[in-house]
Amino acid sequence: MPDLESMLDQVDELRDEIVALEQDLVRIPTVNTGFMPTGNETEVCRYMEKWLAEDGIGSETIESAPGRGNFIARLEGSSGKAGLMFMSHTDVVPVEEEEKWRFPPFSATIADGRVFGRGASDCKGLLTCQLMAMRILKRNGVELEDSLILASCADEEHGGRYGFGWMAEHHPEKLAAPFAVNEGGGVPIEAAGNLTYLLGVGEKGRLQLEI
Repeated sequence: MPDLESMLDQVDELRDEIVALEQDLVRIPTVNTGFMPTGNETEVCRYMEKWLAEDGIGSETIESAPGRGNFIARLEGSSGKAGLMFMSHTDVVPVEEEEKWRFPPFSATIADGRVFGRGASDCKGLLTCQLMAMRILKRNGVELEDSLILASCADEEHGGRYGFGWMAEHHPEKLAAPFAVNEGGGVPIEAAGNLTYLLGVGEKGRLQLEI
């Protein structure tokens, strides 16, 4: 089994494949206006099912409403229980003032070393990384102790009632994991001419107040 450094080198070697994957994801419009029907997330879920299936990785799409697909993939570990969940979302915010865009919003045009398009950063860039991580682990025959879950759901841009909220209510077992990594948030800083979001860590806890 390759070591970590070897697999990180593979990321560089697969650069063109990674870029092409993100372009494909961005070119599937999954605009969420907040008013049904909207989102069209199922289409991108079906694409991901086929993409992961090329390496024998099983996945499923669970619809909370017609067209509102929630995507779950899993690399099984020997323990039979989940250890980590990759979280992301497939919907994007609407395009406003398209005439001000440098490139068509769903063209996924490459320029200046970047992919330009609606959702390229929020959140299909992260989703691309998560999918590719699963592919590299699978191709290298990495034997996991605990399972790795990828959950990429609908409706994040409008509260999640058709996405993670719905999944937590109707299929909590699909999301059961002690740790999760998501897109994060917070206040960006400018470093080397780019906006950078620092890593943030959160833990469920308890707060008691007396009023």
